[in-house]
Amino acid sequence: MRRLRRPALVVITAALTAGVTLNLPAADAETPVRQTVTVIDLYQPDTPAYTADMDVSWHEWQPIAKAAGVVPVALLELAEEYNISPVYAAAVFVLETGWGSSSVWLTKHNPAGIRCGSRYCRYSTAADGLRRMFEIMADYYGNGLTTVAQQRSLWSEADDTEKIVQLMEQLAE
Repeated sequence: MRRLRRPALVVITAALTAGVTLNLPAADAETPVRQTVTVIDLYQPDTPAYTADMDVSWHEWQPIAKAAGVVPVALLELAEEYNISPVYAAAVFVLETGWGSSSVWLTKHNPAGIRCGSRYCRYSTAADGLRRMFEIMADYYGNGLTTVAQQRSLWSEADDTEKIVQLMEQLAE
């Protein structure tokens, strides 16, 4: 017995079913009761829940209050360029530099305790130091370290994940 090829089966099936009408039961004639829905009930805030399991990729955030005077504008621009959460990057910056007051930040433009051998790396400008911080974060992300906890476990010698999460919450207020 010879098998029919797929195109032949499609043509035969189409020819056989061309005149068939499906008789489906009619929907109930009842009209559903309209319910009032307010916009507030449907609103979902854009701000994420800050947890150690939060994905560190981009989300909207603008610094306010103390953070607005400390977080460099370049950090926000680099966050968008590297697709890293600006509030996560700002929390790392704040923790590592003591709200921008550490001598390593002020003298070496090193925003995150980045090491060159046994010493802290020195960068020509603050923007260069921040760019290096984002390169490291993006590299971690590209290698599967996508949450705050995963990145901090590799980045920091101390277990400071909860401090970062607390700073993220504080910065977002």
